[in-house]
Amino acid sequence: MEQRFLYEKLNVVKELGQLKDIPEIIEKGLAPHIHLREYQEEAFRYFITYFEEENLRKNKQIHNLFHMATGSGKTVIMAGLILYLYTKGYRNFMFFVNQTNILEKTKENFTNPLSSKYLFNDVIEYLGNKINIKMVDNFSGNDLEEDIQICFTTTQKLHMDLFTPKENSLTYEDFENNKIVFISDESHHVNTLTKRASKAEKEAKNSWEYSVTNAFYRNRDNIMLEFTATADLKDTNVKNKYLDKIIYNYPLINFRSSGYTKDFQNFGTDSEPWERTLIALIMSEYRKYLFADCKLNIKPVIMLKSQKIKESEDFYEEFFSKIDSLTGSEIQELYSAKIDILTQALDYFKAKDSSFQLLEHSLKSSFTKDNSIIINGAADNSRENQLLVNSLEDQLH
Repeated sequence: MEQRFLYEKLNVVKELGQLKDIPEIIEKGLAPHIHLREYQEEAFRYFITYFEEENLRKNKQIHNLFHMATGSGKTVIMAGLILYLYTKGYRNFMFFVNQTNILEKTKENFTNPLSSKYLFNDVIEYLGNKINIKMVDNFSGNDLEEDIQICFTTTQKLHMDLFTPKENSLTYEDFENNKIVFISDESHHVNTLTKRASKAEKEAKNSWEYSVTNAFYRNRDNIMLEFTATADLKDTNVKNKYLDKIIYNYPLINFRSSGYTKDFQNFGTDSEPWERTLIALIMSEYRKYLFADCKLNIKPVIMLKSQKIKESEDFYEEFFSKIDSLTGSEIQELYSAKIDILTQALDYFKAKDSSFQLLEHSLKSSFTKDNSIIINGAADNSRENQLLVNSLEDQLH
């Protein structure tokens, strides 16, 4: 008989109407701008039921994976689980990722009340006590038992800290002497360690996996919560590893059918890079103007991607040169691309101004260096750039 995933067992509990309710601290402790979707509520209820029902856990140390589509709000689940586990006596949380390129925005979202994406309410209370959220380097100096302490790191840095201990860094003693909740974002990077790889890859990757696993098992009360959209469950090793760990499964097909995600349309052209870019810019302005016609102020975003860093850097400079020299006649020539949706956009602007000067000036004012950002790996991955990317969805004022 084929073994069932953990979430499939919880599906049965759901059908029997026996899932636990969401506690008040999650509903009141999350930021007011967060309105839980039904699948997020269900994810909470699945975990809470598993945590509180010993017959489901079967005395296992808690290690769960939330397999949820990109954009479905996994960070909201993380924040809510931090609040819930606080009520169960947990004060120390370690958030780790495979790469540093999302750490700064994550710190901002979890610890900066002034951020537009701050995940928690300005005031969090439990049993009459006010709860503060602090960012820490280790868990050796918890002065106030009421504080939530979050340490942000990467898998690689954690590995180096544990193997070469230094002042104010994490040590194995942190994980022995404290109950710690491990929160792994985009954990498929770590999950792939179970797959076959070259000897060199195995040696490097297994060292990271060993460090995380060894730290996790140092205390029976430690908890591991993994989050990813792309666990490769077709791989036998990955599937076997996570059969009893995937607590909630919400794949892209479910996310799209729910209506919460945006649908998309692809169209191709054999044009040169600048012409393709200009088409994208015009489509972006078209959307912006259509929303404005409906009295809505929106901020479309365009991403341009090159195969090589040098190509990206060269085109970044070429882009602004081309924008500066753009003319209405160059826009008029795009009718020859024979792309239906582009033709609609051109007709829209032509009806406003047959010379396309309105569109020309709109493009030149919308796409300036002040409104652009280039990120090509570690060199551009500064704290400032991470926070700029994190603010892309902020409302215009």
